[in-house]
Amino acid sequence: MLIETLAPRISHQANDAVARPKILIADDDSRNLMVLDTILTAPDREVVQARSGWDVLSQVRQNDFAVVILDVRMPDLDGFQVAARMKTDQRTSRIPVIFVTAYDRDEPQIASGYAAGAIDYVFKPINPKFLRSKVDILLDLYRKTEEVRWLAQQEKRLLLENLRIQKEKTAAEQRLREREEHQSLVLQSLPIALYTATCGSGLRRLRFTNDSIRRLSGFSSADFLRQPNLWEARLNPEEHGRVTRAFADIDKAGSVSIEYRWRCADGSEKYVFDHAVLSELREDGSRELFGFWLDVSDRRSLETGLLHASKLEAVGRLTGGIVHDFRNMLSVVIGNLDLLQLLIRDNSGASRRLRSALEGAQTCAELTSRLLAFVRHRSIETDVVDVVETVESIMDLLDCALGANIKLHTNYDKECWPVCADRPQLEAAIVNLAINARDAMPDGGELSIRVENVCLAADHRDRQDEQAPEYVRITVSDTGVGMPAATVERIFEPFFTTKDNGKGNGLGLSMVRHFARQSNGNVSVRSVPNVGTRISIELPRARLEPPYEVEQPLFDVSA
Repeated sequence: MLIETLAPRISHQANDAVARPKILIADDDSRNLMVLDTILTAPDREVVQARSGWDVLSQVRQNDFAVVILDVRMPDLDGFQVAARMKTDQRTSRIPVIFVTAYDRDEPQIASGYAAGAIDYVFKPINPKFLRSKVDILLDLYRKTEEVRWLAQQEKRLLLENLRIQKEKTAAEQRLREREEHQSLVLQSLPIALYTATCGSGLRRLRFTNDSIRRLSGFSSADFLRQPNLWEARLNPEEHGRVTRAFADIDKAGSVSIEYRWRCADGSEKYVFDHAVLSELREDGSRELFGFWLDVSDRRSLETGLLHASKLEAVGRLTGGIVHDFRNMLSVVIGNLDLLQLLIRDNSGASRRLRSALEGAQTCAELTSRLLAFVRHRSIETDVVDVVETVESIMDLLDCALGANIKLHTNYDKECWPVCADRPQLEAAIVNLAINARDAMPDGGELSIRVENVCLAADHRDRQDEQAPEYVRITVSDTGVGMPAATVERIFEPFFTTKDNGKGNGLGLSMVRHFARQSNGNVSVRSVPNVGTRISIELPRARLEPPYEVEQPLFDVSA
């Protein structure tokens, strides 16, 4: 058979045809071009440079590019104008554009960029790893798309040649089926889910071209056919309006690229990058959308981790700048109060007030040390601590802090295990959780503190020969207003607070989680709006070994 004879040669030529895709980088500053060229240059691609907007338009009309890296500010045509002109040209409309900008994350500017046709933003100073990963995905998509297109063209030519020479329709149909299977395998190997959709008002009905959507969402392509409203029904409610408006305006732009949260079959939410283009007008006047989904949850998780680390670093700088002077002032206050105590020891009333002031100053000194432990790479002094006794020792403080309209309950397991932790920080963590619970019950309610022994056997099921980890769990529950899932995801971020200005700094829960992790433990949260919140601290059971010092870095990006 002619096709079978030439198939290996076709595959080799297809690989050669897309082996070195082109990347166009555009910037009017030669230094920025050099940086981009250094980051993106590799043997498997060709990097082309442009120094102006008109140069970009000239290059994309003469050559095929897998991606265009475009500076937003250029002297003749800015990045938005260049991207908009590319989208109006049929030859260049499907080239993905990534904007590079030195401006802050300005939402209107970013929205303008996406409206102009960009698929992503990169902010200066450029993170080489992020930029390479974004470009590598687009290059891989370009290679595979070009391979499929090239193979389809060659297949058509060879089939016609085979029919003309051999007149064997059966053999040609068999070969065509084999080629279609090959193309299907190529599509299935892509890290995306391809779809078509109706264009117009009403429900957006997605028809996925293969079942790769099951890996991404847990739903099969047949599920989307059986439930026409499946896509819209599982959009995150907070983003529903923004996403539906973007697709409603696709007639004007011709394409849309947007990220949003979508609830999968197992109830979890993923960040999806959705890119769709509008087909040419058909003879009957109808049009169709062609697009793909890409799971970008890992990328968003990494960005969140980096943002979290930067906030913690800001706390460290702020605290390091003031704590030295604050300690000096506290030394003066405590020293003078101590001397004054000797002078008025015959006045019982004044002595009592003086002791109260001295205890308050010493408490401030302890709080300073705890804050330093939170923001520095500092060792904490641990000891074997009786959790029940620790909770009982702060009950008077909690009664005063909670007020008369909140009922406090405690529940302890018999013979609770000891833990190895810093007792002052453990006390501060419990007080922090109780204060947050109080603020969530402005009209009063019930707060309960439970201490129990737990064996996390589920985390140890793959190591049957070892003993399951043993923890002491401290749970603070309230009957307050509760929190939605989006708020729960952010409560441990430094400076994040739902309280009014001046009523909270957003550091309490961050310090709780930092204390738990320094103690080799963990914190978990469960909250239901209008029902209440439950926060648990799990600390490892203390063994018979002598106390030791725990040292862990604060800025943990994996958080």
